Amino acid sequence: PASCRRHSRRIHSASCRSRSCPPPLACRCFPRVMHSLSTLLLAAVPRTKEIAPGVHMPTMSLGTCCGSDPSVGVAPWLASGGVGIDTANDYHDQPAIATALKATGAARDKIFLTTKVPAGVAALHGPSKLDCSLDPQRAVDVLKENLAQLRMTHVDLVLLHGPCELQGTAAAVDPAKANAAQWQGMQMALSSGLTRAIGVSNYNVTHLEALLAAPTTRVKPAVNQCQMSINGSAFCSPETGVCLHGPGHDDATIAFCRKHNITYEAYDVMSGCPFHDARLGAIARAHGMSAAQVCFRWTLQRGAILATGTGHNATKAALHSKDDLGTYDPNFELTGEEMAYLDGIRPQREGVRT
Repeated sequence: PASCRRHSRRIHSASCRSRSCPPPLACRCFPRVMHSLSTLLLAAVPRTKEIAPGVHMPTMSLGTCCGSDPSVGVAPWLASGGVGIDTANDYHDQPAIATALKATGAARDKIFLTTKVPAGVAALHGPSKLDCSLDPQRAVDVLKENLAQLRMTHVDLVLLHGPCELQGTAAAVDPAKANAAQWQGMQMALSSGLTRAIGVSNYNVTHLEALLAAPTTRVKPAVNQCQMSINGSAFCSPETGVCLHGPGHDDATIAFCRKHNITYEAYDVMSGCPFHDARLGAIARAHGMSAAQVCFRWTLQRGAILATGTGHNATKAALHSKDDLGTYDPNFELTGEEMAYLDGIRPQREGVRT
């Protein structure tokens, strides 16, 4: 009846966030309606997304970059229900991930493993560190090195870590040609069964358009992993003047990826989460969730998937794992008004989650 419909929206109120709290009386008369609504909300932000035919990727993965220690993070992530693990050749932690995975005893088919081939991003650490090549075999060889470190026969997804344009004036080869050559190597790796899917990272619209138009491109990137947050800072190399990403979220690239059916994966969600924003705090309290969960949910409701770290403290890593994956709570959904507010926060400072 109308009385139940009027009260049904109350399932999102703070008063009913506790799992021990029964639903409002007016809605208990139709438990099937309540269950169906919860199911719809869960379906709106699924735990996996098909990034390539038959390849279902978790919408949240454990990132192991930049202070997120896999030796303390992998076990609690898997124990909390996490499946995805994101690493890279230039994170220098793949042997530690192999050790951590062996210790958990997790079956290979219960893990979704992403790694990366260095390309472009080394230039951010100085003009002497260049990693682009016109030889497609180079991408295959680096992936084989990754597999040896991970003690795996294949990964689920491998990404080119950046466009060669990031090398700026220090580039020894034509960046667009180098991108196409390295992508050709990625396609070779895919054909050889070394990976189930291939993608890129830190590519903007210009980079993607050129790669898709390259005559050697046969397979479209399945994923584009980029910085995306509510108000994160830009990151530019002080040595080369090249920027890896701008502040906040690149809506043009997000829209381009959506148009071309390229899954957009976010990183740096937490470093750009405005924990000190008063209204974000109020939104979190209204839903009975944490500020971090609001930032994750904003990302997922924007249609992106994400990778996030859990730090280097074993106790906090376990707590963060449960909190992060709790974002999937089927009774949690940001309203259109809340999403619009979060979209409009101007990038000013980096967030800090302790």
